[in-house]
Amino acid sequence: MSFSNEQKCAIEHINGPAIVLAGPGSGKTTVITHRILNLLQKGIPSEDILVITFTKDAAQEMETRFNKLLNETLTRSQAGHQITFGTFHSVFFFILRLRYHLSFKNIITDKNKILILRDLTEREHIDSSYDKDFFRLLLSEISKYKSMGDNASTFTSKLIESDKFNRIIKNYQAELKRERLLDFDDMLLLCYELFQREPAELKLWQEKFRYILVDEFQDISPVQYKIVRMLAEPENNLFIVGDDDQSIYRFRGAEPSIMLGFERDYPDAKRILLSNNYRSKREIVTFAKNVINHNKQRFRKDITAAKGPGGNTYYYRAEDPVKEYTQVVKNLTRELKSGTDPNQIAVLFRTEIIIQPLVSELTRARIPYVLKNKVKNIYESGTALDLISYIRLSIGKGTRADFLRIMNKPLRYISRKALDDRSMNFEKLKRFYNGQKTMQEHIERLQRDLMYMRNLPTVAAIIFIVKKIGYEDYLADSARENHINLENARAIIDEIETAARNIPDKEKWLNYIDDYSAELAKSQTGTGNGIRLMTFHSSKGLEFDIVHLIDINESIVPYSKAVSKEDIEEERRAFYVALTRARNDFHIYFTDRRYSKNCSPSRFIAEGLH
Repeated sequence: MSFSNEQKCAIEHINGPAIVLAGPGSGKTTVITHRILNLLQKGIPSEDILVITFTKDAAQEMETRFNKLLNETLTRSQAGHQITFGTFHSVFFFILRLRYHLSFKNIITDKNKILILRDLTEREHIDSSYDKDFFRLLLSEISKYKSMGDNASTFTSKLIESDKFNRIIKNYQAELKRERLLDFDDMLLLCYELFQREPAELKLWQEKFRYILVDEFQDISPVQYKIVRMLAEPENNLFIVGDDDQSIYRFRGAEPSIMLGFERDYPDAKRILLSNNYRSKREIVTFAKNVINHNKQRFRKDITAAKGPGGNTYYYRAEDPVKEYTQVVKNLTRELKSGTDPNQIAVLFRTEIIIQPLVSELTRARIPYVLKNKVKNIYESGTALDLISYIRLSIGKGTRADFLRIMNKPLRYISRKALDDRSMNFEKLKRFYNGQKTMQEHIERLQRDLMYMRNLPTVAAIIFIVKKIGYEDYLADSARENHINLENARAIIDEIETAARNIPDKEKWLNYIDDYSAELAKSQTGTGNGIRLMTFHSSKGLEFDIVHLIDINESIVPYSKAVSKEDIEEERRAFYVALTRARNDFHIYFTDRRYSKNCSPSRFIAEGLH
């Protein structure tokens, strides 16, 4: 196998720290596996080598690739090795298991995390029922808080007030300690504390792992870095591989500045740039390079397309998302008819919430697709369920549960006691409030609104609920009271409206929701034959012949919440990751209008063209 001079330099590096800047498609896994092989050939004992990755799948793939290389290179008697391949969590938990006699029973399950947090949020009078993803987001914030280590005091929750968040995390940790349980972040913190408190224990592991390789180093958190630095001492045979331009997990606690400051921490570190992209054609590499060059906080690097020219970049401007997705389906159909393997086509998007209308179009066009992400069913969100209940009630299909769901959205002061039987009857309801003029007016107004909606097409009925009945005001009040992001609910309403425009009959719309939910559940296996649908973030590490990037508009790419320079640079890196998945072609789609509002193409498109 032939290597470039840069790859040879990385492979043959033995002692001391080294930083390998490995851009997209630069063959970094090949470099890592061949460097390990070179260490063994130079006489380094296999048990002295530790290889750390960020995911279990990546660790398994790395070990599989290395074993294949080893079997091809050495004799059978030499093939056995004791190299440790693992994730940060698996390696550090192994250390804790031996020191504290822990077992996997000491790791808290996701279900139990939520049970504890549900109790703690109720104590703080936080209504978590408003957002189905509330606990997932809260756990993500807790994880980021812990990953910051000594700097955790600077963390600010975007979900709830700071004093409430601080009490919740304090009580959460107290409950874990009482039950002798750990979450994944505790493994890191506990390992760090162990090494600080017991130098003899640290020395034992330093002598065991004399050569440390870390893949995807750009995703490292402050606590992970501190532990790795401690382990690498005193020899500092620390070989890190990554691409600062692909650091896209700040929301999980990753800190891009760590990689940028590595040479400050290790002044004698050898820097090696893998500058050849062996994946993408020149046109794709040039566009992606133009985009990422607008970031200021990065290593400057010149990437070359080893495959040369011949790539295609396409741009589509549509009037609205409906026409945009029609064009996407048209292009996908043409590619499939030309014989392109559907598994070599990817449709990438910034967030899962915007994919629902396209999934519907693919289902109608009978185009096979596979969802890599666990895409949330938009119709299972609390906001969607409220709208569905209103629609059911308006066409006489509503149940008592539907009425209970919406009777105080907006607030009408209707008591559950007023519905004392299984059926929903407005006359009984009015009799319950006999003599109470204001309550009678509330009930009669709701009854008139539902009757008026009966003759409206679906999308008009939804707009009527949101604007005229006052559901939008209810959402705003709830968001303020519970410190929940109102934009998420508005985005859900916008997506539901877009899909509903094609189905004016409300009963058919309700049937469509059932069909869509069943189809979505079937496609969420992540395997099988079909076009790959996934977020920018989930596409990292993958590659395809053809990539379609949808909804590349301002406020989506970059995301509307990205306001600081650091946020915008992170958004640009995510777009760069998406672009560089393509080998031969990429298609970029954007619209002039979205949800009755004017919008503009993402600034990143213009950056790539110049």
